Amino acid sequence: MNKSFFIILLSILLILLIIGCQKYDDFDNLGENTQIISPYSTENDFDVALYYPDLSLSRLVRKDIKIKNITNSIEMEVLQRLIRGINDENIVNLIPRNTKVLSVEVSDQIAYINFSKDIIEKDITQEEEALLIYSIVNTMTELDSINSVQILINGERKDIFLNYYNIENPLKYSKLIVKEDYVNPINTIEKYYKMVREKDAANLVGVFTKSERKDKIAYTIKHIEKNIDGYNVKSYIINNYEYSNLIDVEIEVITSEGKSINKNEVFSLVYSNEQNIFKINEIYE
Repeated sequence: MNKSFFIILLSILLILLIIGCQKYDDFDNLGENTQIISPYSTENDFDVALYYPDLSLSRLVRKDIKIKNITNSIEMEVLQRLIRGINDENIVNLIPRNTKVLSVEVSDQIAYINFSKDIIEKDITQEEEALLIYSIVNTMTELDSINSVQILINGERKDIFLNYYNIENPLKYSKLIVKEDYVNPINTIEKYYKMVREKDAANLVGVFTKSERKDKIAYTIKHIEKNIDGYNVKSYIINNYEYSNLIDVEIEVITSEGKSINKNEVFSLVYSNEQNIFKINEIYE
């Protein structure tokens, strides 16, 4: 190869280099439809669904937001954002702002979330307790990695969250508390005991899922006792708030002789869309 060939080759390479620099560095002349590739990753931005009670504290509403600049695990980021709240005048955040997430671990699609005791230091109603619990559960189960949530407080697994709801076992997403206004399941149980006490056999079948009139005699024989004068609900534990739920009830039975007997019964309830109430499916002693 002679000297002239190398000069020509060097000239060609120089021209290509100049063209390349003009193509990628002349940003002032880019058109509005020109796609610019950012040198920074956007994978730390995450779309999440947060659930908060509505203003009337009747049900949960879903709020879709984007969490940016994630530095912790996505589970921790979602929880911290849920507690911090969002700027929306149509929702209420029942989780105390000073609540801390001590840890969160996911195993076999169960999220074990350890909260500080601040989460239970404020006394709340039964309805608020359900809304607070499922605000956490519904939010976290929206993540693909989580199917249910086990709530821990100061590292301990508690039987009762505060006064009414059992959190001993993992809880799943509740569609009912999002689609319908909250219905107190205890209302059905108190209505049942009132009818039994008053020996109202004609209307007793109406609180059960199987309410055919031909069952009136069977229900009367099974539930109405002639030697019982009264029933008092002393305490209860609601195991979940879904279309089907279980409630443990402790009652005081007053006999016709004036004796007082404590008794435990477990009610299996089913939500009725038509009547917007819970009905009794089974009663277990």
